[in-house]
Amino acid sequence: MKTRIKELRLEKKMTQQALAKKMGINQASLSKIECGAATPDALLLIDLSRFFHVTTDYILLLSEERLTADCLLADNLCNLKKYQHLITIYQKMTQKQQVNFYNFLCSMSESHI
Repeated sequence: MKTRIKELRLEKKMTQQALAKKMGINQASLSKIECGAATPDALLLIDLSRFFHVTTDYILLLSEERLTADCLLADNLCNLKKYQHLITIYQKMTQKQQVNFYNFLCSMSESHI
């Protein structure tokens, strides 16, 4: 199984020995993982994804997305704040304004919820 570990390591300008030490494994094990002769265990994979700030799927070549869970969470929190603000505005509207607003949104999206 190929991984992106070597690519990520080189981006950080690290040697195999330095990364292996950081991950608590020996350099020979890391070398085998990087060349596809061995597979990282789940705990090592998680440690690597945290260290490189990428998803485990990215390391395993299952995704091109480099976003970490932290980035996704930050995006979701930002959107949540926007939605909360819109809900507050909506709740302050009269029932007629809410109906008009709903109809407007449906006409903008060309689909009814």
